[in-house]
Amino acid sequence: MGSKLQWGRLWADLRSIALPTRAQWRAMLPRAVRQLPWRHLYTIEDRNVWHLYMDIAWFGVLNGVATTFTSVFAVRLGASDTLMGWLSALPALINVLWLIPSAWIIERQRRRMPILLLNGFLHRLGYLLVALVPWILLRYRAEAVVALIALTAFPSAMAGIAFTSLLADAVPAARRARVVSVRNTLLAAVSTFTVLVGGKLLDLIAFPVNYQLLFIVAFLTSLVSLHQLGRVRAPEAIAPVVREWSWSWQSLTQSLRRVWNRKDFVRFALSSFVFNWGLYMPSALYSIYRVKYLHASDTWIGLLTTVYNLTTMLAYVRWGRFTAKRGDRPALLISSLGLVFYPTLTGLSPRLEPLLAVSLLGGFFGAGLNLALFNVMLRVCPEERRPSYVAIYNTLVNIAAFSAPLVGTFLSDRLDIRVALILSGAVRLLGVAAFYWLSPREPAS
Repeated sequence: MGSKLQWGRLWADLRSIALPTRAQWRAMLPRAVRQLPWRHLYTIEDRNVWHLYMDIAWFGVLNGVATTFTSVFAVRLGASDTLMGWLSALPALINVLWLIPSAWIIERQRRRMPILLLNGFLHRLGYLLVALVPWILLRYRAEAVVALIALTAFPSAMAGIAFTSLLADAVPAARRARVVSVRNTLLAAVSTFTVLVGGKLLDLIAFPVNYQLLFIVAFLTSLVSLHQLGRVRAPEAIAPVVREWSWSWQSLTQSLRRVWNRKDFVRFALSSFVFNWGLYMPSALYSIYRVKYLHASDTWIGLLTTVYNLTTMLAYVRWGRFTAKRGDRPALLISSLGLVFYPTLTGLSPRLEPLLAVSLLGGFFGAGLNLALFNVMLRVCPEERRPSYVAIYNTLVNIAAFSAPLVGTFLSDRLDIRVALILSGAVRLLGVAAFYWLSPREPAS
């Protein structure tokens, strides 16, 4: 009997060494990990945050391909400078016409997840069709790519408004800034990896199969993103806005008067409109300048985007801390001022190597601007009518996004692409002044 007890104690001692208890496991973890709120890991709120992180991580593949290589694909298919201007302008024009009706449709829905998932799928499907263009058409390939990207703006606009409303409902205000910051960091990280690998892949495989494979992979991974998004659980709209579809002059003036009375929203939207003119004016010129004037290979284009995205990923952490300590307004002013130099220094670069430093600058200040703009927008939009106000704000942004690239390509044709890039920096400087004079002050704590 005594021997059995001794063997039992020995076995217990060995098991405690081989299989530590929960407290022992915790003691072995780093201090930062031990301090995480483990007791809240399985709440609906935390599951929502996890699925939102996974959504943006998988979407980062498509984002990296779409933002970096779509315009380059169009250039290599023979797109003219004017057509490149329309590649940036047409989606913005569609957003101008479609954002506010989209918001009205969304506000009338108690369940907004189905409309988000449907439009998210249609948006992603557009890039699969872009991949199929060289197999379907022998002529007008570049025009077809531009048309498909323009058509994806319809579902993208509705999905964007629905997602903004979903994020506000699924994540409490106290955690929202951190969630947005982490999502942006994940987006930048995955996009960076995708662009780095994708740029090398494009140089190893013959054109146009290289681009087709890249777009097909991006489409497939974006479906995983959509699956994660569908697992987010948010409360249904308590009282959907029931709107009579009236286009009378009286109804229009009442709506305009209601918006105009939101002074903080109006000041922010107008100052953002001015800055976005300078932000979008050179958007069609970067790929043209790098490919046609500096003769950049796909590897170089991927490297520049990688540097930009890596800097953005690291900068989001710094800007998140800065914003938490100093507020959104200082972050908005400093980051917008820093971005004045991005198009200007690009136009002054005679070779590709200096653009690496320019990408560092753009990534750092771009992260601060994205975070500040999103936080201020949510703060100045009334909660009960958030979809409509987000739509109004985005409509103004897209008016600039439609008009400015056409002006940029016009100046590039009439003057010189370098002059157009430098003038874009001057317009951004006017936008910084507008932010200083018009953007709302921080609320009193």
